[in-house]
Formats: sequence, C-alpha cells, structure tokens
Amino acid sequence: MAKQHTARASMGVRLIGSAIPLTLLFLLIEFFDELHYGIQGAVMPSLRDELSLTYGQIGILLGLPGILNTFIEPVLMLLGDTAWRKRLIVGGGIFIILAVLMIGSAQSFPAMLVAFIIAFPASGAFVSLSQATLVDLNPGRQSHMMARWAAAGSLANLIGPLLVAGGFALGFGWRWPYFGLALIALGLILIVISRPFPKIQAAPGETPDRGGLDFRSLLSNLWQGLRNVRVLRWLVLLELADLMLDVFTGYAALYFADVVGFTPAQVGLIVTVMMAASLAADLLLIPLLERVPGRRVVRTAAALSIPVYAAFLLAPWPVVKIILLVGVKFTVLGWYPVLDGELFASMPGRSGTAKAVSSLAGLLGGGLIWLIGWAAEQAGLPFAMWLLMLGPVSLLLWMPKAKSD
Repeated sequence: MAKQHTARASMGVRLIGSAIPLTLLFLLIEFFDELHYGIQGAVMPSLRDELSLTYGQIGILLGLPGILNTFIEPVLMLLGDTAWRKRLIVGGGIFIILAVLMIGSAQSFPAMLVAFIIAFPASGAFVSLSQATLVDLNPGRQSHMMARWAAAGSLANLIGPLLVAGGFALGFGWRWPYFGLALIALGLILIVISRPFPKIQAAPGETPDRGGLDFRSLLSNLWQGLRNVRVLRWLVLLELADLMLDVFTGYAALYFADVVGFTPAQVGLIVTVMMAASLAADLLLIPLLERVPGRRVVRTAAALSIPVYAAFLLAPWPVVKIILLVGVKFTVLGWYPVLDGELFASMPGRSGTAKAVSSLAGLLGGGLIWLIGWAAEQAGLPFAMWLLMLGPVSLLLWMPKAKSD
C-alpha cells in the first residue's frame, strides 16, 4: 500500500513537472530564493532582538558567509559547465532545506552563522546554476532574460514581507516562515529531478562535448575570465551596484526600526512597500529594454539615484522617507539585470564559468557588507547608510556608454 502511494506521488510530481516549461521552472527557483531573502530582511529586527545581536554581529552574519563562499562556490560553478549541472542544482536545493530549517531553529548567534554559511554555497548551486541554464536556453538575450529573472524575484520579495507582516499581526513569531520555505524547496527539487536538462553548449571554438571532469580545462577557462578586463569591469560594477540593491534592502528594515522608530509589524509593511516598488520597476524594465539600450538605462538611473537617495537619508519626516524609498527603488532600475547580462555576454558559452568568476568577486562584496556593519557599530547606522552611495557614483563614473550613444 505504501509503495502504491509512493508511486502515485512520484507520478504526480512527474505530471506537474512536465507541465512546467524549463524557463518557468528556473524563474520559480528564483522566486523561492528571493522569497527567502525578502523574509530574511523583514524578520531581521525581530531576529536581532531575540538573539541579542549587535550591529557588528549582523555585519558578520551578512558578510562572512559571502567571504567564505568565495572559496567554495567557484568550484561548484565551474562544475556547472559539465554534465554535473543538474546534480549540483538538486544537491544545492537539499542543502538549502537544511539551512532554512537551521535558521528557523537557531537559538544563538553561532548557530545562525553556521546556517548562513551553509545557505550561501547551497544557493549558488541551486539558484545560480538555474540562472546560468536559463541564459543558455536564450542566447543573445541575456539582459532580457535577466529582466524577467529580476521581476520574478521582485514578486517574491513583495510577497515575503507581506507574509511576515501578516504573521506578526496574528501573533506568530519570525521562525515559522523558514519551515514553509523548506517545504517549497522540497517541491521544486522534486520537479527538477523529474525534468531532463538541455545539454551544455560549447563556447565558440570549443568542442561540444564538455561532459567530463577536465579540471585543467575548467581552471583554464576560469583564469581566462579573471584576466579579461571586460569581465573584471562587470564584476566590480556588480559588487558596487549591490550596495544599493541587496545591501540596502538588508539594512532598510533595521534603518526603519532603529532610526525611524517603527514597530516590527510596521517594518514588515514598509519592506512590502519597498518590494512593491521593486516589482513595478522590474516590470517596467522588460518592455523598456526592447526600446532603450541597457547601458543607457543604467547610467540614467544611477544619475537619478544620487540625489533621491540623499534626500531619503536627510528627510526628517517618516512619510516623506517612505515616498522617497519608493523613488530609490525606481532609481536602481535595470542595474542587476543589465550588469549580470553583460557579464554573461562577455563569456559566451561559459555560463557556469561566468558564475564562478562572479563568485570570486564575493570577497569584495562580503568585505563591503562587513564594512557597512562595522561603520554602523562605530558611528551609527545613519552614517553607515551614506556609504551605500558608492554604488551609484561608481556606475555613473565607470559604466560604459551604449554603443549607439
């Protein structure tokens, strides 16, 4: 009887999986990843209070895993350019389940830190290699696919804080969403297992059979990427731009809780407003990229970001800060999709290697996140938030112009 139930469940998963196109499956994986991230940002003040974390510990929690991941994820991404890609995605999903269960159960800072350290490379295998496969399925339209990827993530970022705010309003704590995330991840893993993956396409000038584990060839590709000035430019710009993307999102909840003085439920709603603005901006970007070069979009948005963000930090009234918060999210329009799309385009046929090179840049990103936490510990969070402006300034100075300009 148990075998019959197992067989029926397996058949059900296969039927559901076959009805979901691969492109949609990868977008659902990104949806899950950003749902996790949106929940994390919304619960951070409550998590911080329950575990009695300092700003310095928060900086370590958000920065150290990224630094350590620099030595793990590149290997996973390089292997993603082999026939191991599907197995790596499944394995990453399994470790994501472990990580979110550990976060939901953690009772101390060390336990939480271990969970975050596990989550980073697991997310790389599960999410980044899904992203690489999505790009492989759509050659020549990297930025356009990344725009859809970003929109799926923004939708999840909107739903995550809403769930948290609703849970707080009903009297639930911050831990329950993580157990729900584990169930969602399990469902996605089962669908991935049920679907055949496309073969890895060779880069120009290479033979199409790259299924073996030729580490010398993989390391040679990685070294070529690290020596490529175009690749390095996009990597550095991505990490600096992230100051106004994920880093800002990660600290925004703390800013409204500690500086503006909002309650946990209010913070959840504010994060929801921020994510709604991000979703609207990402949906606007999809048709915009069909008409305007991506580089021009990013340069224009970066120029607008500087005065809008400065006004957000200087405004003394909470209502005005909320309005300007929405403006800030519109001024980062296209940053991640265009920059990441340009990185993939600079390494055609090597999407896994492109993600490996990007993982190595995590050392810079993790260091920047730690710097923000250290600055908040030493001089206060309002001062540290000003450091995020390095992102738009860098884009304005070093983002190449569109070829048509």
